[in-house]
Amino acid sequence: MADQRIPPVVRRGRVATGARRRLENAVAGRECVVAWWHWPEGEVEHSAWPSEPPVLQPGVAVAVCTYKRPASLARFMDSLAGQEPAADQLIIVDASPDEDTELAVRGHAHGRGLARCVTYVRVRGPLAGLTPQRNVALHVAAYDLIAFFDDDIVLLPGCLAALARAHRQDPEVVGAGAAIQNELTAPTTLWRVRRALRIVPTLTPGRYSRSGFQIPWHFLPPTPDTVEGEWLPGGATMWRTEPARSIGFHEGLDGYASGEDLEFSLQMRRRGRLVSAGAARLLHLQDWSARPDAVQMGYMGLRNLFYIHQEWHRAHRAFDTVYFLYGYGLDTLLRLAALARPGNVGVRWQFIQGRLRFFREFIGLPGARELSR
Repeated sequence: MADQRIPPVVRRGRVATGARRRLENAVAGRECVVAWWHWPEGEVEHSAWPSEPPVLQPGVAVAVCTYKRPASLARFMDSLAGQEPAADQLIIVDASPDEDTELAVRGHAHGRGLARCVTYVRVRGPLAGLTPQRNVALHVAAYDLIAFFDDDIVLLPGCLAALARAHRQDPEVVGAGAAIQNELTAPTTLWRVRRALRIVPTLTPGRYSRSGFQIPWHFLPPTPDTVEGEWLPGGATMWRTEPARSIGFHEGLDGYASGEDLEFSLQMRRRGRLVSAGAARLLHLQDWSARPDAVQMGYMGLRNLFYIHQEWHRAHRAFDTVYFLYGYGLDTLLRLAALARPGNVGVRWQFIQGRLRFFREFIGLPGARELSR
């Protein structure tokens, strides 16, 4: 992965316009679509790639963006086959450099029974990456609700129906998240210390703090109800397709795309309510393959969160910039102190190194001084 300094932050409107134009150019030229086909109509010629998205019909599309994880994807498809009612469309956007994932989809035991229509797209170049792949999925989605799941997710019975029900019962809901059963936990000691030090003002699940911290949804105790929040995790969420397509995912949040779910959530929240659908349950069986190293994750995560923070806290920019630096600076010190604890010390130190790189670059970053005005 390319090693990049933090570029000057560009306002989201300009970044999004450029990102959307890049997608449209790739779609028109078809140079970045390596293969695509769909069932039940049969294979579609590469030259027939649609330049315009389809007219939306009532129904549910399920989208999975994947990269070199055929086994995890096959396990997800196994769980999707057990959903009742079945999805109307399954969209797989694959950035793998080989055919292994495509062969796994073609040879899956449930095959055409996974959904009324199965759409497979393999991409390369500027369309490879989590956010551009999600934009490709939005481009080919044919139904008014679209659920994005990570490829290492396992759906529990009734998950898809519960997410759709949260939308159908309340037209003001534009996004609904699922409850990740194997990650539910009470606030940890680290989060309680953050609260005590005023890094965050609350530990209420689903909140977004002025310091740039997101309060995790997995602090929410099990409940069959829907609970409103300010952001949703990107790997287990259903959106209304029309506003999601008009907004698009922010391709300026490149690399591992850390924070793209927060930025997209904040944009969608302007259109309606965001909720966690407690009756929609699933498992997250994390697959650590095909991820950047911990240094890059620490660096990209903080860099992208800084972008988002600066865009969404304009009214008192100097104060909020200081609050962001206070929060993440103090949190990094807390993580340094925690290195005395055994377990994955090497990985945790690499993550901190990535954060320290961000702070070093921030000191001499012209864009940072401009954003602080």
